[in-house]
Amino acid sequence: MKLIRLSLAFSPAIAVLSAHKTAVPFHKKFHRFTDQLMANRIIFCVLVSLCLFSCKKEEVINVVPPTVQAPIKLNIEQTINDSTIVLKWTKFTGKKFVKYQLARSGAYFKNGIFGTYDEIIDESTDPDHVRFTENKMPLTKFINYSILVMHGDTSLSNNGFWPSDGFIYNRPNSLVYGKPNDVIYDKVQDRVFVMEEKKVSLVACSDSRVLASAEFPVSIGYCSRGEFNGSAELYVPSNDGWLNILDAATLQLKDKIFVAGTYIGSVVAARGILYVGSSDMQSGYSNCIKIYDRASKNLLGRTGYWTATRLYPLEGPDVELIDLTINLMPVDLSYYHFSPEGAVLEAKNDTYHGDHPMDASIVRSFPDGSKMITGPSGSIFDKSLVFDRYLDYYGNYADFAFNGDGTLIYSAKPTDMRIDAIAYPALNKVKEYPATFVPFKIFRNGNTLVSAGMSNPNQQYAYLLVEKIEL
Repeated sequence: MKLIRLSLAFSPAIAVLSAHKTAVPFHKKFHRFTDQLMANRIIFCVLVSLCLFSCKKEEVINVVPPTVQAPIKLNIEQTINDSTIVLKWTKFTGKKFVKYQLARSGAYFKNGIFGTYDEIIDESTDPDHVRFTENKMPLTKFINYSILVMHGDTSLSNNGFWPSDGFIYNRPNSLVYGKPNDVIYDKVQDRVFVMEEKKVSLVACSDSRVLASAEFPVSIGYCSRGEFNGSAELYVPSNDGWLNILDAATLQLKDKIFVAGTYIGSVVAARGILYVGSSDMQSGYSNCIKIYDRASKNLLGRTGYWTATRLYPLEGPDVELIDLTINLMPVDLSYYHFSPEGAVLEAKNDTYHGDHPMDASIVRSFPDGSKMITGPSGSIFDKSLVFDRYLDYYGNYADFAFNGDGTLIYSAKPTDMRIDAIAYPALNKVKEYPATFVPFKIFRNGNTLVSAGMSNPNQQYAYLLVEKIEL
């Protein structure tokens, strides 16, 4: 705004009054003064008006926000099956479109190598191309899909890439991902049953694919596979007092037996009889092993020294079991001999009570059933519960398997990613077998070692993958 200096002089009126002091009467002097004052006011108003009109008017600008391209959204438009989905994303409507890129990332096998991969599976320079059918999905649990948009609009501050979207697809019936606590090998069908806290999965050894699964509302104990009326069954004890009987091929529930107690440590099936390590303490801590007829589901008897133990069968023609305590430290070891009908013929408890390290989660029978091995040190006992020797006190073993006559003990070493063949009883190492995955449970089938391993040794949760090692 321009500033106009106003010089408003009242001096003319004063001069008139001074010049006519004697000649002009007072009332006329006063009227002249007021006339002059009015004139000055009129001049003042005119000058102020001119000043106001001379000010530059402020320019008013109407700001209209530009049209903003929304971030691209990616989702599943259609699920055809567990390995085929149709992906769709929103169209880019901005300027100077270059192309779309659809990416897939995850941990899976590629060219026979399991690793983490990030691949472009589709790209197009057509802005109307907003769909893609994924029909080459890798076999893995979690797959991350993301869409990327490239453009040449320099007015957008995204360095040529528009904000994109993505999501993780949880593929069903793919691989076991979790924290398994036990594995049972089915040599005839070449598959494994993988037990987690509340879940059982049936896994093909050929590609580690999940064939079937069953989930439970509570945690489960150590399971057992058996035969009944010509069909294979899986017996799953759950920690609500129930023993679940599943079809071994489908993992569908066939039947149940209420065992009682709040916790079931394990079950072993042998010749139509089910031996259950229950927590039903009608007689205190003893007699918690409950024996059931599979056909009638009737209780046949009780035995045992402790509650909720890990029962494990010894190889051989007779029904002989050992059990190790789960909730009692140090671990206690017991031995039982049963008749074919489930009657107790012999029961005895070890005399060491913690002198030698044992672990209920790591236990195997020698091929002839005369001895057993347990724990990360490879503590060997005969079936009279007399300690024999350690395989290696600091071995840190995860599991064991044997050759036909028990003169070689295959020992899984997860920290070293290998399996050692150790001569028994000499205990010298004969050979090392490197493993691709961290060996967790191992089994021998002819001239092949079947290793159920974990994909990552440094993660609490990982993929379970089966590999076969030729001997």
